Amino acid sequence: MSCVALLGLLVLAAAGCGSGTDSPSGLTISGPGLQTSQPASGLSQAPWRPEYAHLAQRLKLIGIPPGGKEKFHIHAMLHIYVNGVLSPLPADIGLDSAKGVESSMHTHDGTGIIHMEAPHPFNYTLGDFFSVWGVKLGPDQVGGLKGYGGDHLHFYLNGKPLSNPAALVLHKGDSVVIGYGPVSSFPHTPSTLLLTEVEKGEGLLGCGATKKGHKAKSCLAP
Repeated sequence: MSCVALLGLLVLAAAGCGSGTDSPSGLTISGPGLQTSQPASGLSQAPWRPEYAHLAQRLKLIGIPPGGKEKFHIHAMLHIYVNGVLSPLPADIGLDSAKGVESSMHTHDGTGIIHMEAPHPFNYTLGDFFSVWGVKLGPDQVGGLKGYGGDHLHFYLNGKPLSNPAALVLHKGDSVVIGYGPVSSFPHTPSTLLLTEVEKGEGLLGCGATKKGHKAKSCLAP
């Protein structure tokens, strides 16, 4: 076999294998203060701390409703796995008590539960949440984690592959999973028991409870 023919076969073989990291098209959020660093390495540490310095500016840019006196209150859940290890979300994303800034989209703990409460129904997106958090998000980027497919980023919604994650409109009970590493290294449908408890107003996570005969309770301070 000639060298030219052998080279052609090698090229075809390489093309057939593929790296799985071709960048897909989709929305990439922008705004001041978005973190593009690598996540924290400690197993018990949240992957990125809430960015408060530019929070008020980002809230104005994304235009989500103000918090307090809500009539609309839903929850979704986000799990992030890095190389097979769950990275807990930080508490108080969107809640800067020092400056009195309260986003209507926020977290209270490290469970991964996202609270969305507003005076009226609103189509909150996953991109909105990462903007509130202060972490860069695109179709092939989460903070400093980059690349799509293969041993890089994977996105799932309720157990099914998700493309264009920043544009995803979150609905009540949605379970979003972001995994960085081999697709088999993390669960695509992790437990949402805590999310169910929140929706039912049970356990210790029952702010916004809507149990029959009870009035919903805001998760934000008066």
